[in-house]
Amino acid sequence: MRDRMGPLKQSLAEFRRRHVFRVAAVYVVVSWGLIQLAGATFEPLGLPLWANRLLIVLLALGFVLACVLAWAYDIGVHGIEKTSPAARPHPGSPAVQAITPDASIAILPFADLSEAKDQDYFCDGLAEEILNALASVRGLRVASRTSSFRFRGAGVDAREIGRALNVAAIMEGSVRKAGDRVRVTAQLIDAGNGYHLWSENFDRRLEDIFAIQEEIALNVVRAMRASLNVAMEERDLARVHGAPRDMRAYDFYLRGRQIQSLKSSDNWTKAPEMFRKAIALDSRYAQAQAGLADSLAQLLIWRIIRPEGALDEALAAAKRALELAPELAEAHVARANTLSLAGDNEGAIASFHRAIELDPELYEAHYYLGRHCFARGQHEQAIREFEAAHRVRPDEFQALALATNAADALGDPARGDALTRRALPLALAETVADPENGRAFYLAAGMHVRLGGVEAGRRSIEAALRLQPDDFGTLYNAACTYARLDEHGRALDLLERAVSSGHGFRDWIEHDPDLDNLRGLPRYREIMSRFDSDQRR
Repeated sequence: MRDRMGPLKQSLAEFRRRHVFRVAAVYVVVSWGLIQLAGATFEPLGLPLWANRLLIVLLALGFVLACVLAWAYDIGVHGIEKTSPAARPHPGSPAVQAITPDASIAILPFADLSEAKDQDYFCDGLAEEILNALASVRGLRVASRTSSFRFRGAGVDAREIGRALNVAAIMEGSVRKAGDRVRVTAQLIDAGNGYHLWSENFDRRLEDIFAIQEEIALNVVRAMRASLNVAMEERDLARVHGAPRDMRAYDFYLRGRQIQSLKSSDNWTKAPEMFRKAIALDSRYAQAQAGLADSLAQLLIWRIIRPEGALDEALAAAKRALELAPELAEAHVARANTLSLAGDNEGAIASFHRAIELDPELYEAHYYLGRHCFARGQHEQAIREFEAAHRVRPDEFQALALATNAADALGDPARGDALTRRALPLALAETVADPENGRAFYLAAGMHVRLGGVEAGRRSIEAALRLQPDDFGTLYNAACTYARLDEHGRALDLLERAVSSGHGFRDWIEHDPDLDNLRGLPRYREIMSRFDSDQRR
């Protein structure tokens, strides 16, 4: 019975989206009024009896025409437009997801209206802080940064974005920054009809930016209060900002975060210096301390830098962040990652759990806890944490992709295949939405090959190599992909280039099952014999 009802629900939802029921109801009311008026006036006016019947027939025919036109066209802020078809759900996702929840929103990156057009990092930081504040509101579903930031500068109609992200409202805005002044314009748009729900301009001193973020978030909640169906208090939006005393420090902090969000892992090496500059200006800036620890931990986890010196610096920065802001969940994640790298399993677990206690919806806490558990052979727990991370960001593919490795380690390839079938459509959707995302391409390649899509896997990995030909992560994953395709020569060429970059750790490569069919080859042994000397250069 449930399967039969699915298409019916989808059809009803589509009729509602196209306003057919609303048009039909208005038409019936107006028609009934006209029939009553005709009954009272036609006879005194001397009109024949068949005039009443003709009016009823014409109104009945008009009803069908009105419903057809309502289905095909929409009246919005730009006039009469053809109604766009409903966005198709990703392959493998349940059809019921096409029904948009009322309490849902996407935060788009703010447009940079500054004269020099060099404030993208500031605009992104503002939007992300508002996104994070709203994500803490109970009952409100917020599209992830990955999803909503795809529409940067695309000029796409809010209704189309709403359909693509399955949200009821869109928030967008602009920033004009000049000296110590900042002008922020924010507006909330109903994604169903394109009309404005709220808009406001903020012309303040730069040091007021945190107050602006909170004010915007609160106005969004107030505008959507009826949809939330919960008692909302302002304290739900309170976040531990650890606001800096010097706004130049905040500027460097945002630059560091932007670098961390870049898709090429080789660029991440520039992020720690931005956080160090922020700390030099304000040593009590908790978020900058957490950012430094987090950026160093990220580089260590990806084997882009070696632990000598970097691990001690990361541990110290995470400890200092928590001294300054004990309830900053992100700082607990940074501390957990550094303790994990230092081999302190109990300390790392305690810090991860504290981060989740402070912010159960923090994706990074679940994701990195999953990585920690996997590295220590706790594969079942790793899958649970990766799936928890995926629930926080259901359009994100990386957590599920890593969960497949944990399933394989448990000796359950069928479960790994099922996880892959869930993750692959998401990775492919990312490559369509963001054709510059090399990581999405190379992870999709591995998943294609796993499921038997050899040619699709080859196309995806070559696309990643074209985008990021010198990126260690891309080269290494390409070597793994071609090793699994039994194209040993190509795999060894890529592995040699990856190792020659100076990144990666020998023990990691020697235990990667994707490279198992290369280990008996003389050239593989030659590459690994040169590994240590390449790393020391």
